[in-house]
Order: sequence, then structure tokens, then C-alpha cells
Amino acid sequence: MAFWSRLFTRGTHERDAAYRQGARDARQHPLGEFTDPESQPAYVSELRARSRQRVAEIDRGLVARRTALLREAAEARETILRELSRPDVPQANGHRPLPAAGGQDAFISIAEARWRREERRRRDVVRAAGDTLQRARTRIEQLAQEWQSALAEREHAVAATQAEADVLIAAYRSGVMSAHPRREELPPLWKGEVAATTRPPTLTEGTQELGRILQDVEHRIELWHHQVRPALPSPDPEPEPAPPDDHEEGA
Repeated sequence: MAFWSRLFTRGTHERDAAYRQGARDARQHPLGEFTDPESQPAYVSELRARSRQRVAEIDRGLVARRTALLREAAEARETILRELSRPDVPQANGHRPLPAAGGQDAFISIAEARWRREERRRRDVVRAAGDTLQRARTRIEQLAQEWQSALAEREHAVAATQAEADVLIAAYRSGVMSAHPRREELPPLWKGEVAATTRPPTLTEGTQELGRILQDVEHRIELWHHQVRPALPSPDPEPEPAPPDDHEEGA
């Protein structure tokens, strides 16, 4: 509460100061500075310049944020590309079939046991790679969300900056109106009294670049899944132990 109280008090003091400045300038400055619709009072020019400087600072911070997010997204993409190109991950055309069982022996052969161990290892490799891919992809999604949050914060900060200038200019105009000898000739708006709003290309570029990265990795991961799933069929169930011979039951 103390913070908001100080903020309100500061705003009141600034508005009062702007009002007094307007009344003083109306008495001291040339009359045409306020009655000419193509003229911009020096106080208004100064306020708008300060607002533009503040917005420029906000946008510089946004550019730095975009650079950091894109750098991290590129690192996540490199992680995905590295996992997708691992030579030890099985592909669909590299799967080895289950060795044929010899005779009617219910016990697995040495070759089949070796095959099962290899299949387990291959599944573990794919599972670990898939987990890494999912984490990297999720991180890129989070970075895209962080960028959207940064854009919203930027819009809020710019709006607050312009609103602050609008309030002070309105107070200044009231002061001019109170003291100007030809106040009836004042135009409804001075030149530059309403701030021009522009959106730098940084806003859309960041969204597009992160979107392209996410779309690219999603496409690559989908292709990867199509390649590795046929290479890893579900393992055959372990064979049941051989039943005891009849003579063993009668023993």
C-alpha cells in the first residue's frame, strides 16, 4: 500500500507541475505556439521525446530477450539433430529378425538369447533418445511461450509509458487553457499530442523464427518415429519352462 501511495502522490505532483508549467508558458511563450495547429509546444515535444526514448529502451530489452531465446532454441534444436543422427539408434531397414529356433527345444538358443539382449539394448537406446528429444522439444515450446509473455510485457510497458505522457500533456493543456489570452483559438489537438503507435518488426520476427524452429523439429521427430518404430517390434514372450517327463512324475 505504501508503494502505491507514493506512486499516486508522485503522479499528482507531476500533474500539478505540468499544469503550472502550462499556465506559465501560456503567459511567456509566443501565442502562436499554442494556437497554430501545426505547431507543437516545446513541453509536448519534450514529453514525447522522453516517451520515445523510453520505448526505445523497452524495445532494446526486447531485442536482447529475443536473441537469448533464439540462442537457447537453436541449442535445443542442435540437441535434437544430434539425437536424430546417432548411429546406434536402430532404423527400420536395420532390424534383424529373430533367429529361427532349432528343433522343438523349448529352451531358447544362445543365438536367440543374444538377439533378445540386443533388442533390449536397442529399445533402451530408442527410449533414451526419445526422452531427450521430448525434453528438447518441450523446451522450445516453453521458449516460444516465454517470447509471447515478453511481447505482452512490452505492450504493457509501452502503453504505460504513453499513458503517463498523455496525462501530463492533458494537465499541461489545462494549464495553458487557464492562462492563455486567446484560449478559444487553441486547436483541439496540438501536433504530436497524440502519440503515434508503431510495432517494430522485432515483434513478428521473433514469433516467426521460433515458430519455424518448432515446426522444423516437430517434422523431424515425427519422421524419426516412423523410422524407429518398425525397427523395434515387441519382444516375444519368454518361453515357458519345459514340462517334466512322464517318468519323472511317477518317480
